[in-house]
Amino acid sequence: MYRYFFTLFIILWGFNKAFGQSSESLKPIPNVYLDCNACDVTYIRSNIAFVNYVRDQDDADIYLHIIHQRTGGGGLEYTMIFRGMRDFTQQTDTLRYVSSSTDSGDERRSALNRYIKIGLVPFVSQTVAIRHLDVFFQRPDDTVDDDDEPLYDPWRGWVFDADLRSSLNGVSTERNFGLYTGFFAEWITQEWKIRARVRGEINRRRVELSDGIRRSKRDWGEYWGLYAYGINDHLSLGLYTRANFARNSNLKSNVEASPAIEYNFFPYGEYQERRFYIRYRITPSYRVYYERTILGQDEEFLIHQNLFVNLRYDRPWGRVNVNMSGSNYFHDLSLNRFEISPSMNVRIVRGFSVSLSGRYRIINDQISLPGAAQGDECFALGNCQRPTSFDYSISFGLSYTFGSIYNNVVNPRF
Repeated sequence: MYRYFFTLFIILWGFNKAFGQSSESLKPIPNVYLDCNACDVTYIRSNIAFVNYVRDQDDADIYLHIIHQRTGGGGLEYTMIFRGMRDFTQQTDTLRYVSSSTDSGDERRSALNRYIKIGLVPFVSQTVAIRHLDVFFQRPDDTVDDDDEPLYDPWRGWVFDADLRSSLNGVSTERNFGLYTGFFAEWITQEWKIRARVRGEINRRRVELSDGIRRSKRDWGEYWGLYAYGINDHLSLGLYTRANFARNSNLKSNVEASPAIEYNFFPYGEYQERRFYIRYRITPSYRVYYERTILGQDEEFLIHQNLFVNLRYDRPWGRVNVNMSGSNYFHDLSLNRFEISPSMNVRIVRGFSVSLSGRYRIINDQISLPGAAQGDECFALGNCQRPTSFDYSISFGLSYTFGSIYNNVVNPRF
């Protein structure tokens, strides 16, 4: 009998001790660093208040990286990557939310918030925030069974977009008018990607100079199409088609088709986090010019090739992206072009980050330049392209943030 009571006492004491330890060992409310370039951050912070938001990832317990990309139905897919830090290093999770093309901005951000809350629950369940959380479930309509009743889509996955806009601006001695129109169509499945667009612009400019009035026309138009098929998780085949004209480039008409092959060294499923792919295109084209070119051509048939390389990494410490391309015409290898465009945004230490971007091009293929000499007036009005053997651009920036680590308060005034 005494042994029974002694055993029962030990069991009850153990339960009480375990409960007391679990209650006392709850962690503080976790800090979250939110990394999302396309989110309504103010809305998230206002409606998800059971965590603390910090402005520097060194202070975070949870690193939340949200990436978005277009879907085949014209909607958006959001990928939410939850990475535990400090006391949560053993926890990671990934959620995906797909928004329909017909969703409003408010519907999209509200649904995204719901997924973020769900993703945060496994982390906050180990903290004092669990004492004030609850779970709500909205039962779906019993008359609709999404698993048994496939959605009817009269458009069969096709998405279209039409655009029309105009602009008018000026001063006392100058007037500019533009009319732009465009039409876009897209169809995407797991294997196929079909995209096509037609767009163009009427652009007029009137300038009063000391010796008279000058007028310019910079009209252009383009059809562009892509048909691509994914062979596996690394290799794809494609066909680009294009027809265009541009007055300021001396192109009366240009028609081309480009078979292409692309190889991604990383799986396409990791495309939003890391990518390293090579794309090769060969392009036969037929051109007609407004004016005889610098090489004495009124029209010509050409074949050129292009090799494009892209390397990009998205990590908690920042982003690095490098584009490189090279091309040349087969009939004359000296007609070539090379371009490199690196960019990065790297966090060096707490609060201090460095951004750098640039572009450098070696240009030896301006075969559409008019043979007749073009004056400064033509360049100033934008009626013709300027001959050059290279161009470049560079941008460099430093950013340092210090002060309070928290970023919870939302104040919409002013």
